[in-house]
Amino acid sequence: MTDNDDLLPYSAVVIKLLKGNLFKDDIETWNSLIQYQQGIKKHFSSIGVEVFINEADGYAFLTQKEYEESSDVSLPSLIGKTPLSYSVTLLCVLLEEKLIEHDFKGGDSPRLILDKKDIYSLMRTYLPETSNETKFIRDIDSDINKLVNYGFLKRLSTDENKLEVRKILMAKIPADTLLEIKEKLMEHAKLTH
Repeated sequence: MTDNDDLLPYSAVVIKLLKGNLFKDDIETWNSLIQYQQGIKKHFSSIGVEVFINEADGYAFLTQKEYEESSDVSLPSLIGKTPLSYSVTLLCVLLEEKLIEHDFKGGDSPRLILDKKDIYSLMRTYLPETSNETKFIRDIDSDINKLVNYGFLKRLSTDENKLEVRKILMAKIPADTLLEIKEKLMEHAKLTH
């Protein structure tokens, strides 16, 4: 027999946040996050981690607290930073630009849905020309899969070739850094072409 008395009522939320991003479509866990958000934030704050919650767009994730260099706080980092390849970074930048454009235009839907073919076209403009179309598509599909795993893209259950660009991407890559990243990518592209 196990003793559940030591478990926090939001243990599942804590575990899911430690594993990665949390989205509104995980209904039970999301509802617990909203219900217990003060306790969850306090829990993580006690170990130097912040919980970022965007209720309107339905996502949450953890970030490492930044301490002043003059402070005597020296904690190991819990939240890892994943280095992205050139093409994955490029895809993130292009998708975020599409999101900004979509939000500005205020389309028919609050969600931005792109077909894989649209993504291939976006990427083709910035990547070196290739005669091997199969390899090009396979490489872009690999990048798409990475962004699905990160939670930046979500495949539609009705059509595997259609993807929702999730707004968490804008929180992970703030607009002020977007331009800086794009400039570095363009510089890299000039050097490699």
